[in-house]
Parts: sequence; C-alpha cells; structure tokens
Amino acid sequence: MADVSSTLSGLFGGSYLNAMVYTLEIVQLASYIKHFWKRDKLPIKILVISCFLIDTLCTIAVFAWILLCSVVHWGDQAYLAVQSWPSPVYVVCTTAVATLAQSFLISRFFILSSQPIITLILGIFTLTALAGGISVAVILIHFASYADRDKLLLTAIIWLGSTALADLLIMIFFVLTLTRTASRAKIRSTKALIKRLVLFAIQSGTVTTVLALLTLSIFLAKPMSNDSAYFSLSIGRVYTLTMLFNLNLRKGLQSRCYTCEMNTFGGVINAAPQREGSKSLQVQVEPVEQYCLHSVQLRSSGQPGLDQKEPVSTEGATSKESQVYHTSNAFGAI
Repeated sequence: MADVSSTLSGLFGGSYLNAMVYTLEIVQLASYIKHFWKRDKLPIKILVISCFLIDTLCTIAVFAWILLCSVVHWGDQAYLAVQSWPSPVYVVCTTAVATLAQSFLISRFFILSSQPIITLILGIFTLTALAGGISVAVILIHFASYADRDKLLLTAIIWLGSTALADLLIMIFFVLTLTRTASRAKIRSTKALIKRLVLFAIQSGTVTTVLALLTLSIFLAKPMSNDSAYFSLSIGRVYTLTMLFNLNLRKGLQSRCYTCEMNTFGGVINAAPQREGSKSLQVQVEPVEQYCLHSVQLRSSGQPGLDQKEPVSTEGATSKESQVYHTSNAFGAI
C-alpha cells in the first residue's frame, strides 16, 4: 500500500488552505457584486459566476475526498490505495478555472497591446495546459490506483509546466506593456498609477506560477503520495481570487483618481477653471462601459477629445502641456 500518512496529511493540509482561499474568494465576490455588478458587461459577469460555481464544485469534491478517506472508509486499506472520484473532479475544475482566468488576462493584454503574435503564443500555452489537465483527469479515471501514478508524470509535466509558463509569460508581457506606457506618461500621478498596476501584475502572476511549480516539483519528487496536494488543491481558487482582485482593483484606483484630479476609469473629464485665472481643474468622473489605454485632450470648451495612445496638450485649462493617460484597470473590464 502507498504511504497512507503522507497521502492523508497532504489532503488535510491542502483542504484547509483551499477552505481559507475559498472564503477570501467569497469576500471578493461580494465586493465585486456590490461595486461593479451593474457596471460591467454580461461576458465579465458570466466569467466571474462560472469560475465561482466551478470553484464551489471543486471545494465540495475536496471536502468529499477528506470525508471518504478519514470517516467513511477509515482503516480500509484497499480503498485508501485508490484515488476515488474527487481526484479527477478536482483536476478538471482546476484546469477549467485556470483556462478561463488565463483567457481573460490574455484578452485584456491583446486589447492593451494589439499584438496578435504574442497573444497567439500565450493562447497556445493556455490550450496546452488545458489539454494536459484533461489528459491527467482521463488517466486518473482509468488508472485510479496509487501504484499507477507513474503514468501521470508526462501529462502532469505538460499540465502544470504549461500552466506555470503561461502565467509567467502573461505577467512579463503585461509588465512590459504597462512599463512602456508609463515611460510615455508626463504626469507624475499617472506614472504612479501605472506603477501600481505593474506591481500588482507581478504579485498576481508570481503567486499562481509559484503554486504550479511547487505542485509539479513535489509531485515529481514523491509521485506515490499526495504531498503535492498541500498546494495543488487551492490553485483553482487562487486563479479566481486573483481575477476578482484584478476587477476590484478599480475601486482603489478610483479613490486615487479623485485625489490626483485624474479620470482613470473610462469616465468623462470636464475641465473648467474654478474661477477666473485659476490653474486648477475640476474633474467629474462618470462611469462608462469602455476601458482602455488612451489619452484625453482637455479643451478650453470643457469637451473631452479622445486620441489613441498619443500625448496631447492642454489649452485654456493650464499654462503647461499635460499628458493624461487613461490607465484604467489593465486586468479588469477594459
């Protein structure tokens, strides 16, 4: 029989971590529904709800796995030597959520950068990870015994390796795109907002990449045990949680845009002197449905003009040239 103690300890530890991350996911989902549910388009809403429902199913499967091993079939060595139905369910759910979250970020990257070749490369790695995850689930169904774990090595490498590489490349290209945008910005507060987005892109991309690599490394080192479950059981929840953080990040940036007198959320900026001779700007933020990177020209008449990715000068509102880049959430509803 396989090492039962290491098998059960990995499941217990992973289920606890999964429960904590799932709780944070519920909190972030509630915040998203409160602040952005009415504002975002239908595809974003479907994506968020789909990921949450898949995560709920996966969490139920993880808890059922623990219940079956530690209560229903406790002491049954024949049962503990076999991977029951929660195992392939968890793999399918994790793969599905990772694919949805990565596809979401890839689509955001394409809107920001308009680089089809890089987008295609990212999509290939995501689809490769999807194929690897499905292959792992199929093998688990047909070869459920822990003694057959060696049959999972190649497909596990394809699944988790492609997942980690896709996350890493998405993070790198996002950072490069945002950094290039920040280098063209003239206003200090605009650069500060973009740098905050860059930092968040690094943090969110690093978490999922490290989890996937840790899971793969531990599984390759101990394929006959479930020690990798310490990290693997919560990967799907981390993807959804990261996506919700990305979407809810707009609320924090919106608070900053009031203090720095900038609209970074696709709203309308009205520029008008507060009094004759004053150089300050009165900013009014109104939500709209489109979020993208572009500059906003403030005319003396108070009517905004949109000019894609080009700096423009301000006449009648200030005595100096100003460049306002619309740096809405690069990871949210752009």
